Amino acid sequence: MSNIHSSKSFTLVEETLAAALPAEQLRLPTANSFAADKHTLQRALVATIGTDMRLPVLLISDGVFKKSGCGDLSADDLLVQLLEGEKRLVEKVSLAELLGVQPDDVHASVSAVAILAKHLSTLRVSAVVVLGSGSVTDIVKHALFKLSWNDIPFVVVPTALTVTAFTSHFAVLEESGAKRTRLSRRVDHCLWFAPVLSAAPAAMTRAGYGDLLARFVAYGDWYLAWRFGVAARYDELAFRLMEPFSEILKNSAPELNKWPVSHTAAEELSATLAMAGIAMSVSGETTPLSGYEHTISHALDFLRLTSRRPLCWHGEQVALASLSSAESFDQLLALEKIDVHSHRPATAEQVKRIIRQLLVTAPYYGAAEAALTADERKKGLESLQEDIDRACDIFTADYLKKSELWIKAQEKHAEIEEQWPATRAHLRTLVMSADEMRSLLAQSGLPVVVEELSQPTSALEYRWAIRFSPFVRARASLSDIIFWLGEDPVLWAIV
Repeated sequence: MSNIHSSKSFTLVEETLAAALPAEQLRLPTANSFAADKHTLQRALVATIGTDMRLPVLLISDGVFKKSGCGDLSADDLLVQLLEGEKRLVEKVSLAELLGVQPDDVHASVSAVAILAKHLSTLRVSAVVVLGSGSVTDIVKHALFKLSWNDIPFVVVPTALTVTAFTSHFAVLEESGAKRTRLSRRVDHCLWFAPVLSAAPAAMTRAGYGDLLARFVAYGDWYLAWRFGVAARYDELAFRLMEPFSEILKNSAPELNKWPVSHTAAEELSATLAMAGIAMSVSGETTPLSGYEHTISHALDFLRLTSRRPLCWHGEQVALASLSSAESFDQLLALEKIDVHSHRPATAEQVKRIIRQLLVTAPYYGAAEAALTADERKKGLESLQEDIDRACDIFTADYLKKSELWIKAQEKHAEIEEQWPATRAHLRTLVMSADEMRSLLAQSGLPVVVEELSQPTSALEYRWAIRFSPFVRARASLSDIIFWLGEDPVLWAIV
């Protein structure tokens, strides 16, 4: 891994990786550059896109106008100007135009990947540059993966500090409303450009900070699942990689509640997001930074995607859900003893019936639910039935995988219960208390109650998302443990 233009925070990224990874693995993480001005950005671009002058550089964006922080130029026009200044041909693709949607409606889905991959298969390019959000990055990453475009230089220029996707080898894609994580094409270089990042809307920057707060609870999910026999493996590599950024993350909370964000704060958050994506990639899974809190967020997204409503910022949902997770861990850690010698119904028929009941009674219409008559709701559900049926099959298949592991773990219930004091003690070193989490949310301006989310969201929706969270993915988390213990996750989350 080489950092073309170094900075204090990105130097910390490199030093931490060098200390934690074998030399042969240091080439695997995405390389990062932090540019404070357009001349530095231009030099970084030239160094990352290769030397093939015969074919155009493909520039992919979502079609949303974004400030470049360099006069009146848009971020798209700035990159074109910089590339053409180096005598490089440029071919632009707007995902919004390609997908036939409004720019704000571009989101990472299986169908979007298929459309982009089909289009890319007709092109010959020297490099691919993505300008935009985590959604655009995930769509392109997976389209390149599907096409096996592994040797073409692949560069990402984030336009806002929103998610960890920019340096992650995984893509989160929606299929029938269900979010699924898939292995994707490695990003070769991520170029973090301070003027663009500082000029992004404050809510987007706070969302990126919120996504990172999962680091303070998600590791508890992984460790708990492993100790309870429903995770195949566990290691703390990602925890060690993120630990040097822990205090930076905590101390920067007040800075994320300001606009424009200072270049120092932008640099620190960029480096922390970069390390988070790398930490998941070298661990081979998203588990270290995606646990219970992400299942709540994905459940909320399912409601909105199914009913065709606008999504909230991913990171702000994750932040609020991280508070619910921290509350639940507080409840769990208060137990001096634990009884795991029980499990929920686990036959395919029983599970599918439970999931279907939760899906057909879900509050798809948010606050408008209260105004619907029984006939209006029934008619609305009829139009959603095809999506609900497909989602039910996906959720059921995934849930049964971990349910079978839980049943098998019952054979060792005495050992699990006996080890609870040691498990409990180590969990305390991995997870943050709800009081500290709530303080970080408040300091950074992130939501501490559901009504503060960027899109109108009812308490009924949020409680449903918590209750449905055990069924969202095949990987177990705290919400599964609570459910398997015969408890209601909503009561533990204190919402």
